[in-house]
Amino acid sequence: MNTIIKKIKVVKIIAFIFLMFSFTSIYGKAENSAGFLSNLRELKEISDIMDIVSGNYVGEESPERKKLMQGAIRGMMESLDDPHSNYFTAEELKSFQDDIKGKYVGVGMVIQKKKNEPLMVVSPIEDAPAYKVGIKPKDQIIAINGESTYNMTSEESVKKLKGAPKTTVKVTIYREVTKETKDIEIERAEVVLKYVKQRMLDEANKIGYLRLTQFGDNVFPDMRKAMEELQNQGMKALVLDLRSNPGGSLDQAIKIASMFIKEGKIVSTKIKTGQEEIRNREGKYYGDFPLAILINGGSASASEIVSGAIKDHKRGILVGEKSFGKGSVQTLIPLPDGDGIKLTIAKYFTPSGVSIHGKGIDPDIMVEEKDGYMLFDGMGSVINIDENTAKENRKELIKEVKGEEAAKEFEQHKDIQLEEALKKLIETLNKSKKNVA
Repeated sequence: MNTIIKKIKVVKIIAFIFLMFSFTSIYGKAENSAGFLSNLRELKEISDIMDIVSGNYVGEESPERKKLMQGAIRGMMESLDDPHSNYFTAEELKSFQDDIKGKYVGVGMVIQKKKNEPLMVVSPIEDAPAYKVGIKPKDQIIAINGESTYNMTSEESVKKLKGAPKTTVKVTIYREVTKETKDIEIERAEVVLKYVKQRMLDEANKIGYLRLTQFGDNVFPDMRKAMEELQNQGMKALVLDLRSNPGGSLDQAIKIASMFIKEGKIVSTKIKTGQEEIRNREGKYYGDFPLAILINGGSASASEIVSGAIKDHKRGILVGEKSFGKGSVQTLIPLPDGDGIKLTIAKYFTPSGVSIHGKGIDPDIMVEEKDGYMLFDGMGSVINIDENTAKENRKELIKEVKGEEAAKEFEQHKDIQLEEALKKLIETLNKSKKNVA
């Protein structure tokens, strides 16, 4: 009987791994793959180890077989020694996908949690449920559905605030300004995160500013709308700010780069077999206006695809610091039980054929900002929050970590990278006027 049970367990594991292999097969078999059947010995070893652990481990709780399998897969991914290839549980996968899509179901707050302190509201997201019921920055959430938040982790708090649409959550808040404690019921709804912000930076010279904080799955329509609004205001030059943008969707990067590049290649990718795919520009071209791209050490992946294409096509100037140097492409592969893996499947190359992986892209004009993190730290990539509140919270964070003097310096700090980009664009516009005259 035990032998039969063991065989059934082995078959289950083989079926599970076979499904994993079937997902990866669409990307091509590895050159040296010995085939699925040759892996049976290794699969049986996994099954035997699971039996040994389940039957003999003594601890506070008996290990669940699912957790053991998840641990085995996680270890497999970690053995690749690639920070961009990961295993996700179903819950982690959903959270990751929400971030990429730029939308989730919840109450819509940027929060901060310190050990043994209540949950602090950094800022409600504009037009989200928390914003609509009057949650304010610096409100302290002392309980969620009657449970104290003092001993909760940030992750536990977020999990309790999220939920299904049209369900409610009760938060107990303490407002320091009025010394008031009250319960507020919030109905959960879809929260849309914005990653694009624009403004006319210099009215006299009509220089626009467009900031993109993340290449979410559907960010291009927002970029297109922002660009058209600036052009309707008479924009003559543009600063595109990609600093501390970690990247995201390859397709969105191609669409956004195409806004500024009239013709030709945007990027090429090569898979393990060496097969190359060339991606050319697509869609509407928005004109030959002077362009400056801001980059720094936090500009990675999709940000580098856009920056690399702009640089290779000599379409604009790059200002700031060397970019991160992530020149690889990942894909999400769902697994049968709802879990998933993110796997590196290709390397990408700039239009001139350069791989920037591990090297980064050098700006045309180097402007080092030693405290540059202060300009972007603390609020993540979310744009649709109150800007003054965001700045005030960064100031408070700096004061707490680095002291009063550093907080004062931050308040008076000038964005020297942005100033340099602005100066160069004004020089270009003035030069164009002289040539016309």
